Amino acid sequence: MVGYLVRKCIGYTLFGNGGVTKSLSPLVYMAKENASTASEKEADKNPFPLHWFVRINLDMYIFWNSDLPAAVFGNSGVISVLFETPSGFAIFGYNAFKLTEPEAWKHIWADFVDVRKGVVWLRAFQTFEDKGCAINKTTVSPQLSTMIRKYVVDGQTLAVGNENYENIIQKCLGIPCVYSHVVNELMWGLKIQMRRLLPAENSELTNEDCFSMSEGMRFLLNYHKFDVNLDMMVTKRIIEMAGVVYECDRCVNKYNTSLRFDAQQLMEISRIDTHDWDLLKLATALKIICDPEDEIPDAQRLFSKRLLKRLMKGAPRYKNRISKYPCLKVYKEMYSARKSRLKAGIVLVSLVERAKKAYEDEQAGKATSDHEIGPDRKKICHGSILS
Repeated sequence: MVGYLVRKCIGYTLFGNGGVTKSLSPLVYMAKENASTASEKEADKNPFPLHWFVRINLDMYIFWNSDLPAAVFGNSGVISVLFETPSGFAIFGYNAFKLTEPEAWKHIWADFVDVRKGVVWLRAFQTFEDKGCAINKTTVSPQLSTMIRKYVVDGQTLAVGNENYENIIQKCLGIPCVYSHVVNELMWGLKIQMRRLLPAENSELTNEDCFSMSEGMRFLLNYHKFDVNLDMMVTKRIIEMAGVVYECDRCVNKYNTSLRFDAQQLMEISRIDTHDWDLLKLATALKIICDPEDEIPDAQRLFSKRLLKRLMKGAPRYKNRISKYPCLKVYKEMYSARKSRLKAGIVLVSLVERAKKAYEDEQAGKATSDHEIGPDRKKICHGSILS
């Protein structure tokens, strides 16, 4: 939605789709908007609502009573990754829990926007004069076999980059392997960060600045209406800005469960239906209830005068139902995240438009080469001459 709403300038605000009564260009909005979160009072204690802790305990129950990656992949849930480089092969360690998360393919790419977080670590790297002899459809060379056996412990699973590697390593070495579209996202991340993760790899390919797009990143951009093609090449800068948008979305969405629980209180006490509200609009309503004396410049854009009056007037009725300071903290964090997302979205619009133009020009060039005009003004197509 970021790309579409920023590019088309049809009413995008920090608050997403919920509760905007008048369309504003994002640039106009940013110029006019001086909203800032008021300084919240700090409490010595942090009395989070009981249902938040219930949710945490429920998550822990599910965690300990499921098929854990530690059992599936071995080695305490650390999976080894065989990564092919221009000059050889490397083995990395990676948290297998991330591969088993729901819809993991949507999230793994974001781990590699900034690898300084230590999400992956190098265990071994070797160069091979002829990689085709190191591993092929029938055999694995002694040198590569020794390397794999040394860094893959008994019972541990090895993630590989294609089905051929999966089949031949399992057949020749008896080591369980995994290859999937989720693993592809992991391999994509290693490729874009090859220069940082593998300084010993001296190939010119490590100096690439344009990369293919991962499925997870494409999903994020198209979710925000950037309308990108999977074959389009992206720069490091695009990846970084997409990572900012991802983290901002994650920062907001992580409060979905607790905020939707509190939304039930709004329905029960004030008969306010929040079903079609986005999370930040809901957090703003809770902030008004918890601190009705604090002015929020965006409140009149989000809520009608009548609804705003109901929220403020009904605030005392929520005293023992909604915890004040956690709600204020959540609002402040979410508001900041949406501001950052808007800034990153505006930068992304320009970057993605340039990348799309380059892709379209490339496709047009290919089409032209497929239908060249001969000296006699006749079309030449795939070796034949057409009148």
